[in-house]
Amino acid sequence: MYKYENFIGKVLDSRYKILELVGLGGMAFVLKAEDLVMNRIVAIKILNDEYNGNEQAEARFINESKAVAMLSNKNIVSIYDVAIYPDMKYIVMEFLDGITLREYLDNKNVLPWKEACVYILQILRALEHAHSKGVIHRDIKPQNIMLQKNGEIKVTDFGIAKLPNTPALTLTEKAIGTVYYISPEQASGKETEYYSDIYAVGIMLYEAVTGKLPFMADSPLSIAMMQVSQEPQNPRELVSSLPLGVSQIILKAMQKDPHSRFASAHSMSKAIEWVLRNPDVVFLLGSNTDEEEHKSNPAAVSIDMIDTSEIQNYVDNEIAETLNNSGNKQIKKKKEKPEKVEKKNRTLFPVITGVALSFLLVTIVIGAIFAYRIINNWFNPKENPEATYPNLVGEVWNSELKSKLINGVYGPNFKVKTINYAEKDDFTSGQIIATEPVAETTKKKSSNDSDKFFYFDSITVCRKLEDVILSDLTFYTAPEAGIILRKYDINTQIINESNNDFYDGQIIRTEPEKGSIVRAGDTVTLVVCKREESAVTAPMPDLAGLTRKQAEEIIKYSLYTYVFEPADSEGIVLSQSIAPNTVSPKSTQVIITLKPDGLTMPSLLDMSKSEAISMLTNLGLKVADYKSIFFEKGDRSPKDISLGLNYTDAVNAIAAKGYVDAPDDSENSIIVYQSIPADTPITEGTEIYLIYGVPINEFE
Repeated sequence: MYKYENFIGKVLDSRYKILELVGLGGMAFVLKAEDLVMNRIVAIKILNDEYNGNEQAEARFINESKAVAMLSNKNIVSIYDVAIYPDMKYIVMEFLDGITLREYLDNKNVLPWKEACVYILQILRALEHAHSKGVIHRDIKPQNIMLQKNGEIKVTDFGIAKLPNTPALTLTEKAIGTVYYISPEQASGKETEYYSDIYAVGIMLYEAVTGKLPFMADSPLSIAMMQVSQEPQNPRELVSSLPLGVSQIILKAMQKDPHSRFASAHSMSKAIEWVLRNPDVVFLLGSNTDEEEHKSNPAAVSIDMIDTSEIQNYVDNEIAETLNNSGNKQIKKKKEKPEKVEKKNRTLFPVITGVALSFLLVTIVIGAIFAYRIINNWFNPKENPEATYPNLVGEVWNSELKSKLINGVYGPNFKVKTINYAEKDDFTSGQIIATEPVAETTKKKSSNDSDKFFYFDSITVCRKLEDVILSDLTFYTAPEAGIILRKYDINTQIINESNNDFYDGQIIRTEPEKGSIVRAGDTVTLVVCKREESAVTAPMPDLAGLTRKQAEEIIKYSLYTYVFEPADSEGIVLSQSIAPNTVSPKSTQVIITLKPDGLTMPSLLDMSKSEAISMLTNLGLKVADYKSIFFEKGDRSPKDISLGLNYTDAVNAIAAKGYVDAPDDSENSIIVYQSIPADTPITEGTEIYLIYGVPINEFE
């Protein structure tokens, strides 16, 4: 008998009546239960007996409850109660009536792209909320996404989530999740950030619209290495009918460099909303080799500068309509058999009389109300409000015109649903070319429409080829916004403002406002939240691979002081003396090592394997071959290996001295030999041979 069978029919903690098993996993099982206090159906996740006392399993279990307790979002499963006892641990959560996205994809194989996008959109909204609270999921995959019968998505299993101001859980092979969805930084053992979740979402969208995973191999290790080094096949090569914009979103989310992905879940969701409303859109990616070809396309939009100022959220009824059009109807529930009613030997006359009198009374009341309304309308006729749409063609679209429309300067109160852009010779940048409805159109509101606004379905604004539409930079940091705007040679200046609705350093608004047209050389003012001065720094950013200018732009907002070495180098960042995400006392100095202008071989000895490979990659050097050996812990650099030996002689010397080969995938290996000594002049592309040392104590 399984343990869960002992719970069926029993009441847990005098409150939760266990009904049935709904899920069985390696670490826990999930039961359906009735909450006798709140009178609702819940799900109870109970840790398996064999994991009681297992520190990592218990930490993961508790971590999940902490993570979800911080969050409140319709697309994230809710937690109602947590119980931690010496012999039992359980979490009481929202009961979800549906299946996992994994099961759904296995059944459907390939989804219509619009259906896939509305699921991904909901996942991104969940992640946007989680990220705003400092929670990084780190295990986004279809198995952890629940699809309910109404098409609503719920993100679950925050067991290995990274929480704010807490050390990350150590990721074992089991905890790291499925290698098919992990980011390159996770696969290489680096620190994870919000970008890691965005990468996983990109892979899920890839799989949903093509029916294939981007990387497949015989072993998990091989797949992990493909995540790090191999580019995915373009999804449009697999599904030719896939809109180009969807393919571009997928490939941007799956960039190897985290900083080349979407800056946030919010920005990716806005790109998806854009393509859902404009399926023919072509995003200008900056690095796209076909960019010149598409610049003259009226549908072309910069993916980093999407105008979100007038895009309304893709709301629930639109999601439902998209799902229905895609063929994903709601699953009909099985008809429940009516309960048998025990016959009783008594007359039904009192019941029939009561029903008849009630019906008569209701009829009289409804009739009186109806008659009153008819008579009232005779004597007080009330027409539905109507509006004649003004002529806006030739007007400049800006905040002043928007304010006039909203505040009734043109008579009724108007709002605009969608802004389109097009180039037209007879108009200057920012002028309105056309409106829908056109000028002088008269519209009446329906009798049940209580909204005071009348709506332009769209306006089309003139945009020249050199124009840039200022995107919604709210909640970005100034460095993030600076990186985006500098791509278009747009300058920034910062004004600080106190605001309790934003975190310190987040952008409150921009001047000019989102949706405005700007050009190269213009200056955008970033109004940034500035709270009381902190006694500690912000988490140390990861600067590896950035240029000196980019690194300086980011680090100057972190409350660290910094020094570049060599001081006169303009190269890229090779390393930093303080690890990413470290919080230190204010004004702590960090030394940022740059790639020297004249390239010399760095010393890799005693570095970890991942640090060494990262440094070599940033220098443009290649690891030609490597070998791993065991050595005694404490003997950090075996003296038997001479840096004067070439690689073959070094390997032979190791064998002669009795060193034993070690596995190549150890996370604790360090560099004990490099084929080119430190400070040797080298050129980019030089091949290096390495020997890794693995402490034998690790395997004792």
